[in-house]
Amino acid sequence: MRFVIGLLLGFAAGLAGAILFAPEKRRGATWWPEGHPARSLNGNRAGGLRGAVRSLQDHVNQAWEEARVAAEEAERQKMARYADPAGKQEEPQPAESKKK
Repeated sequence: MRFVIGLLLGFAAGLAGAILFAPEKRRGATWWPEGHPARSLNGNRAGGLRGAVRSLQDHVNQAWEEARVAAEEAERQKMARYADPAGKQEEPQPAESKKK
């Protein structure tokens, strides 16, 4: 029980210290250097995120289309492979009935 109480007190002291002694941030501080693709021209960082999401969506759509085309091609090849042996087989002849 002492361990849990000590753990909670240590966590609380660490959190309070991190909040109270955090360095002040300047307004308009930049995280990305000049010319970095994540930084948009007007300083709006959300534009970079939107562009990244849009790019990811384009890549996923392209991959999905390629997978669909590959699946259709594989299906056509499979059907052709299995249709050839089936077409080469002779159809069974009906048994001749003896008429008297």
